[in-house]
Amino acid sequence: MLSISFFLLTALAWTTNAASPKATTLNGTYVGKNLPGWEQDAFLGIPYAQPPVGNLRFKWPQSLDSSFTEERTATEYGDSCMQYTQNWTMSEDCLSLNVIRPAGKPKKLLPVLVWIYGGGLYAGSSADPQYNLSGIVKVSQDMKEPILAVSFNYRLGMWGFLQNFSLLKEGNANAGLLDQRLALRWIQENIEAFGGDPERVVVWGESAGAQSIAYQMFSYDGRDDGLYRGAILESGGITGAQIHDLSYYNVAFENLTRTVGCWDKKDQLACLRDLDEKSLYAARPSLTFNPLIDGTFLTGYPSQLIREKNYHTVPLIIGANTDEGFCIAKVNTDQDLFYEAFRWRNYALSAPTIRKLMELYPDDPCHEPPYAITNCSRQDGNYQGRRACAIGADITMISGRRKLAELYAQSEDVYSYRFDQRPYLRAEWDGVKHFDNVAFSFQNISGLLGPSPQYDSHAVLANTIGQAYVRFVNSLDPNYKNGKLPKWPKYSESKPKNMVLNATKNWVEDDTWRKQGIDYINSYEVARELYG
Repeated sequence: MLSISFFLLTALAWTTNAASPKATTLNGTYVGKNLPGWEQDAFLGIPYAQPPVGNLRFKWPQSLDSSFTEERTATEYGDSCMQYTQNWTMSEDCLSLNVIRPAGKPKKLLPVLVWIYGGGLYAGSSADPQYNLSGIVKVSQDMKEPILAVSFNYRLGMWGFLQNFSLLKEGNANAGLLDQRLALRWIQENIEAFGGDPERVVVWGESAGAQSIAYQMFSYDGRDDGLYRGAILESGGITGAQIHDLSYYNVAFENLTRTVGCWDKKDQLACLRDLDEKSLYAARPSLTFNPLIDGTFLTGYPSQLIREKNYHTVPLIIGANTDEGFCIAKVNTDQDLFYEAFRWRNYALSAPTIRKLMELYPDDPCHEPPYAITNCSRQDGNYQGRRACAIGADITMISGRRKLAELYAQSEDVYSYRFDQRPYLRAEWDGVKHFDNVAFSFQNISGLLGPSPQYDSHAVLANTIGQAYVRFVNSLDPNYKNGKLPKWPKYSESKPKNMVLNATKNWVEDDTWRKQGIDYINSYEVARELYG
């Protein structure tokens, strides 16, 4: 462990030793734990907001308003937020965060990487072992370019995204997204206590986590609050997800209030807030509630905000997986595809749009990624499934990746990738699906991807991705002179390039495949039809 002189921060101070690292935040001192196998310190389950319970249920998060003089233990993850699955210990008192840093006192403040989990805005937890931040921090230590990493919980499902007129009138729509923003503010105010540099924060998310980052960049008409200086978006963005107006949620809100006996009450929200946690959880609706155009945090549909250039720009790493796996349906004929596209995921595609998509996405497995496979002579001749998956993936993930890359490259450095590594034993025909990259990004592949020699090459790829991310957190440029990637070029509209990430070989490709189809999806008229 390095021995360095003590220094004092005016508002914040921190000390540590191998047995009991400590950090003094604006509210008080937390005692974490040392991770000797990693040579790291961990501070877990630190509250960043008042518990959103009782009268604060469904409301925007409230900053902590009290301090304490005793030392408090921060050695276990906090409860996960309420959600539809029950994979972790859950409670409504869930707004906590975690800090992982190299052990000991840094000579200078470290850049900060902040993870925001995905899960469709209805599931997920910072306690998920798949999101163990020790792996990416260890890569930074090995590179001698150390970083500090943070993750946090935010409210999900109806607890974070209940939408109705009374909530909108209160100014409390989209509470889950405001949880995220308050966590980022807490980091700005307190991360120096842990040795982090608030001026060098990069946010990182996958799927709904990446979508959340995009919402933050498009919030308040693109207002820059100085919360982060760069972003890493994996398989998610401002398009691909549906934002609705208030009328869309009326039926779901009525069903909920009728189920719990609040429908006929004069103050339905007060009734819902008076319910005990178990009763409300038992009545949880299906996966209905999503972000709302509230006129404050989100002032318009994505297509409108893009057209009006109302978004905050920062340097990006942005990418998607080759196939993503968001298939419209299992289909065998053109007629099947046409019918299923009509009712797919509430997108309400019009007949002319579906016909045009079918024209631009032919029934041809060799057409272009992700159709492109080694065996293009499959005997049964039925390639409709791959076709349906290509259209679905482009609508939900891939077109948005390209759109944001094009937009942000006009004023910022953008680095785009295509993740192209299938898990061990995955058939080539099944492609590289959504979430397949996460184990690699987190250096968390042990035991998941098969024996040597496959495992060896996968481990190298994971480390390579980690090195690129660490370099980006440090310098806003993923190129690492001692790494195994070729030169990663900046993205531009005139020369759009992807880094293709594969355990056999990494290479740079032109990001022009399926251009006609993706350009059509990204057109204002179709984007407005699809996403709002």
